[in-house]
Amino acid sequence: MSSVAAMLIFVNRCTCVVLAVTLQCVAGRAASPIATSLTQTAGNQTAPCPGNTTALNILANASFSGKIVIVTGGDSGLGYGIAEALAMLKNTVIIGARNQTQSDQVAKNLSSATGATVESIPLDLGSLASVHRFADAFLKKYGPNLHVLINDAGIGKPSIKTADGFELVFEVDYLGHFLLTELLLPALRQSRPSRVINVASAGHKEACEGAGWPEQCFKDWTYIPTPVVTKDPHKSFVGPTYGAAKFLQIQHAKELSVREAPNGVKAYSINPGFVLTNATKGFDPSRPGSKLACAAQAHPPGLPAQACPFSAAQGAAVIAFCVTSPHAVSGRYYDRKFACEEGEVVTHGWTDAMTPELYRRSLAWAGISNSPVSVVV
Repeated sequence: MSSVAAMLIFVNRCTCVVLAVTLQCVAGRAASPIATSLTQTAGNQTAPCPGNTTALNILANASFSGKIVIVTGGDSGLGYGIAEALAMLKNTVIIGARNQTQSDQVAKNLSSATGATVESIPLDLGSLASVHRFADAFLKKYGPNLHVLINDAGIGKPSIKTADGFELVFEVDYLGHFLLTELLLPALRQSRPSRVINVASAGHKEACEGAGWPEQCFKDWTYIPTPVVTKDPHKSFVGPTYGAAKFLQIQHAKELSVREAPNGVKAYSINPGFVLTNATKGFDPSRPGSKLACAAQAHPPGLPAQACPFSAAQGAAVIAFCVTSPHAVSGRYYDRKFACEEGEVVTHGWTDAMTPELYRRSLAWAGISNSPVSVVV
């Protein structure tokens, strides 16, 4: 089965999926024009990012400049889309990425093209030790100065065990970002008001089914932390444990918003929609499966049509909205395919009481708490 065909099967099952994690972008491409008017009205509501609005449109409209921003995965895909827009407005951008050669080159190209300070620091989210090294390197250079943390980097597969004893997708997409956020909270608090954005996905809606687990699989802690899934029951393009990791990112942002409200740190989770990446090369919109995928990304009534797939710059508009908007409510999940309005979170049996407990357990899993919590792989 081709990668595109596998991707379409997953999209048919799930409204839309972010596939930006595998894109290898080329830095220095032409910038999108900056729109002078962004919001449009549908009925009695104003849509934050109608049609093909880009991240640059949103940031420029908010005059977002002169800030220090970390973007994990900023060397490719969706992360590159937001990093480029931030750099174009003269923000200082720090890219955290595993491929140091690529990320160094991307940072160099962006800095040359925009005149902004852009640098890369090695970051392997599948290693808790690497996360510590990244945070130490950042704090050593920038001190308590961090206005925005964008937790974008991620993978969908393979589902294997890491050296730290966790399932790889769980550690890269969720736990590594959880630890990074904790280590950088002092800087975020010192730079208040500040924001944390977790790049989740509509793929969270298929977390249980995608892994072959029973319905309501998150009614208890049986599947958290995520166990290794050796067989992909649906042969999905993104991998069987991807949805579970993205679900946990949503819950992390929700609890972080509560815990950090007194400290001036806001947190959000987002779905960037179906985004154009190297993984979607060969996407044929005339195929039946493709039509279903794009139908899920149809524009809300009364608003301009939306691209399908979105470009990285268009998908990143919802990140820019959460970075800048005074109307974005901390702790909420925002969906690009709904013009950056709040999206639906499928809970899979999860209860509100489990969210603070997840935070406590995650502190222990990340090694920054003495709480005795078991790991099942």
